[in-house]
Amino acid sequence: MNIIKRNFLIIIVLLYSNGLFAQSDSVFKKEIIAGDYKVFLTNNESEYFTGSIKVVDIDNNTVFSADSFYSGYSWDTLIDLDKNGTEELILDFTTGALIYDYNMILIFDLSKDHKSIIPFEIHNADLDTKTDDRPKIVSNVRLSPSVLGAGYTYSLKYENGKPVLEDNMEKSKVLKSFDSEEIEEQYMISDYKKELDECAEDSNILVYYEACLMQQKILGQEERGWEFFDSSYNCKDKTKVRAELKNLVNENYGNLKNSDFRFNEE
Repeated sequence: MNIIKRNFLIIIVLLYSNGLFAQSDSVFKKEIIAGDYKVFLTNNESEYFTGSIKVVDIDNNTVFSADSFYSGYSWDTLIDLDKNGTEELILDFTTGALIYDYNMILIFDLSKDHKSIIPFEIHNADLDTKTDDRPKIVSNVRLSPSVLGAGYTYSLKYENGKPVLEDNMEKSKVLKSFDSEEIEEQYMISDYKKELDECAEDSNILVYYEACLMQQKILGQEERGWEFFDSSYNCKDKTKVRAELKNLVNENYGNLKNSDFRFNEE
C-alpha cells in the first residue's frame, strides 16, 4: 500500500472515530416552564426539520403544537418585551442549511388577557436588549442566495400584544443604527460596477438596488433611495426598471408593514 492511500485511510478512520460521519440518531429533548405553561421540545439532531414543540397549560391541556418545522434549538428566554409587567417567552431555532433563511424566533405572549397562545414567528432574527430602553427584534432579510450580501434589515417593537414594524428613526436607536452615510458602499454597488457590466443581460445589480431602496423606505427616507438610484443607474432601460422597482418595493414593504407575524401552521 502506498503512503498516500495509507494516509487517506487513516484520515477516514479518524473521521469516523470522532463521529464526523456518524449517522446515529441524536434526539434532543427539553422542557421549559414559562408561567402557567410547560413547553416540550423534541428534535432529532442528525436530520433537518425534525423539531417539534408542544405547549400545555396548567391543567395539562395541549394549547399549541407543531411538528417538523425546525432543525435545532439555540436558546430560550423570558423577557418583558413591552414593559407591561408580564414576560414573553422567546425561543430561537435553526431552520436548516439555507444561507438566506437560517433561523427563526418564536414569541409566546403569556399574559392572561392575550387571546391566543399561537406564537409569532420572525425569521433571520435576533433580540436586541441593549440599544433602546426596551427590547427589539431585529431581522436581516437576504434577498437571494446567488447574490451575496444583498439584503436589508428591519426592527420590530412588541406593542399591544403583537410585533409592530418600526418606521421612525427619531424614536428608535435600533432602527437608526441601520442607516449609513455611504449608500453606494453599503450596498456594494460601486464594487459591482468596478468588476462587472451593470447593464449586461445577466447582471444582478438590480437586486442590490432593491435592497437599497427597501432599506431606505424602512428607515423613512425613501426619497434618498430614489435620488441615489436616479444618479447611479445609467442603463438604457432606466425608466422601465425604475417603475418595476417602485412596484416591487411598495409591495414588499406593504406586506412587511401589514404582516401579523403569526406562526405559519401549514
